[in-house]
Amino acid sequence: MTKQSSRHGHGPIVVSAMLAVCLAAWQGPAAADPRIAPTVQYVLDVEITRPSDHAINVPARYIYTERRLRIELVGIVTLVDLDRKLKTVMIPRVRTYWKPTALKKPAADGRMWVGVEAASAEELGTETMLDRTVTKYRVRGTIFDDQIPFEGFVWTTAENIVVKVEGTGRYEGFTSPIKVNPVQLTVVPVDAALLAVPSIYVRASASEGGYHPED
Repeated sequence: MTKQSSRHGHGPIVVSAMLAVCLAAWQGPAAADPRIAPTVQYVLDVEITRPSDHAINVPARYIYTERRLRIELVGIVTLVDLDRKLKTVMIPRVRTYWKPTALKKPAADGRMWVGVEAASAEELGTETMLDRTVTKYRVRGTIFDDQIPFEGFVWTTAENIVVKVEGTGRYEGFTSPIKVNPVQLTVVPVDAALLAVPSIYVRASASEGGYHPED
């Protein structure tokens, strides 16, 4: 009798636990949130149109890890180290780099370099992009490392990777369209060598009068 009562007593608990597991499975992963930094390492190739560009569809590559990033744009590579609060500019074609410079202000994460740093986000639905399910949001915030005020749309993966951007930015008193269109995304652990200046590179001297990076 005691065993039977015990079995009946735990029955509802077991059933409730099973229902909870099934419900979690049906709900699937939580939607991405563009107000949160990406949760994985990745390489993303994009084409960018922005007010300061002199050509349409400028190719760029973002190499992202949690605290270090590499941005490749028009033959110039920028390495960002959030812990050291420094960025380093290189020109691989001539194996040259400049002295690291301090970030204009500390950054909690790398979103300003690889997408929109959203202050607000309204979810609009899901789509398929680059063979992945992405969530579309209407956002307001800033974009790029010069923090251009931005309003428009972003498409974000489940890992919070902003793969596409379309909207307008306010730049030097004017409102202009800004687009970031995805070409290829690879979610993969990043080779640490890509996030450091190669030993064969030569540091540029001030007397050379070349590129002087500014934040």
